[in-house]
Amino acid sequence: MRETQTQHAPLIRQPVEVESPVSRLPVVVAIVVTWNRREMVARVLEALGPQRRSCAELHVVVIDNASTDGTADHLCERFQADRTVTNDAERALEPVFETATERESRKNALGVASLTIVRNTHNLGGCGGFNTGFMFVEHHFGAPGEPAAPDFVWLLDDDIDLPGGALSHLLAAARDDPAIGLVGSRTVDLDDRRTTIESTIFYDSSTGRMGPDPADEHPLAKAHAQWLDETTDSTGRRVYSGVREVDVVSACSLLARWSGVGAVGYWDDRFFIYCDDADWCLRFKATGQRVVCALDAVVYHTPWIHKLTPERNYYVNRNLPWMIRRTGQRRAVRRATLRWYVGLMREARSAILNRRLREADLILRALEDSIRGRGGKLGVGPRDERDVVDALVNATAKNRHVLLLCPTHDSILTAERFRSEVQCALRRRRLTREAPSWTVVAGEGTIVPAHAGESPTRGANRSEVVEYRRERMDKLRAQWRWLRSPPGACVVFDRANDFPLLRGSPTLHVGRDSILRCTVERDGLRVKAGFALRWLWTGVRALVHGMLVRPELSVPGRQR
Repeated sequence: MRETQTQHAPLIRQPVEVESPVSRLPVVVAIVVTWNRREMVARVLEALGPQRRSCAELHVVVIDNASTDGTADHLCERFQADRTVTNDAERALEPVFETATERESRKNALGVASLTIVRNTHNLGGCGGFNTGFMFVEHHFGAPGEPAAPDFVWLLDDDIDLPGGALSHLLAAARDDPAIGLVGSRTVDLDDRRTTIESTIFYDSSTGRMGPDPADEHPLAKAHAQWLDETTDSTGRRVYSGVREVDVVSACSLLARWSGVGAVGYWDDRFFIYCDDADWCLRFKATGQRVVCALDAVVYHTPWIHKLTPERNYYVNRNLPWMIRRTGQRRAVRRATLRWYVGLMREARSAILNRRLREADLILRALEDSIRGRGGKLGVGPRDERDVVDALVNATAKNRHVLLLCPTHDSILTAERFRSEVQCALRRRRLTREAPSWTVVAGEGTIVPAHAGESPTRGANRSEVVEYRRERMDKLRAQWRWLRSPPGACVVFDRANDFPLLRGSPTLHVGRDSILRCTVERDGLRVKAGFALRWLWTGVRALVHGMLVRPELSVPGRQR
């Protein structure tokens, strides 16, 4: 069976007519998007089995985003999927579904109403994965408003831990008011289950930022302040319970009324990852539907900030201005867009000066692509990781002096471990003659005794230490010696550096979790000058675009 789904209509901002409350037990379709996390997503599916008691029927659809670790085959075999479907399409909103296998006599091992594995032949990102899921629900179960259509779709990430009563809490919140279009979960740190990461999230249209508290002029500000005053226990800790109206909820566990989806449309397929769920929430509110967080519906998840890399941050920087354009009047949109652009330009300038050139390149590329409306997947190759000993030996063939740039005490400790492990590796390879001389360039106040003993940068056989104050002129004075005689190489740990060393190349970027692996960047005055020219040109374009930008009243591309 081969079918192509292409019918959609532009998003129209009109108040949605809400349906009557659901008196019967609802039908729910859970959509799980995964990519190269076969064991993690398997645990999510195992957690879905008990959730079926909360509804009349629970159907599960897994969207495998062209995984290379055998995820789809593993899930099919382990859980006896009822059907597998191939989607050979490069755009999620124009799928080509082809049923590969379909089981009729045996039920899936989860005990849910049905389990379907959809194999995307292209990685469409989280955004494209959920859009694929929406299209499959429309194709297989029914479009919003059709008699056989489900009542709700439940969006789930593949790296969560889901308690047994999660769905019952979400459905209870949705049944309270038929005007509720989206119900989100309270997100708790996967590794520290006493810490709530996200509960209430509000959008500030004047800045384009999101946070746990609304701005003073927000319609929900007074009610939120009252809630904060009333929901603390005797120890002063927050008590999370009930349902709170918000602007944004996370798609790591998000229940959407399917009829409401019909009024809003699917996700903006430019986004690929990040900001796509927030944009969807704000579009729901624009149609008059409520967005709420069910505080008792807990989901355990890794904080998104812990996953950020320069490559992932590219999508945040590129996508957020697109979201801003759909959230206010012309003046507010221009003001928020310009503020975002100015912030990106400052981040890019800091990255250029402080030997983080790949980060600077991705920030400027995000700004350029946002202005052009160029969406989809970032078209750059993976980081070129190398063995750190080989990289150091090659970089210091003529000059064996290496600077370890350490703006924090943690980076000083990492630098000492790095130096020790590199010297051990040199001895194992009988390359002791190639051992470099070390200088730790440390931010003021970062060199303190460790465990009341000797500082890791002082004492016999320790590296030379140069301290600098945070003031700009003092940083320039501190590097005078290297302006005349640049080092053979510099090392930056965990992409953290605020010392603008002007001369010296290359820069080795090392992470504390893989101390003997690195990526290498060419730097120096000539490279910085090239980036500075690009920075100036991009800044001019951003200024002009920000002053002329207009609100978007519809979502580009094909929507329901």
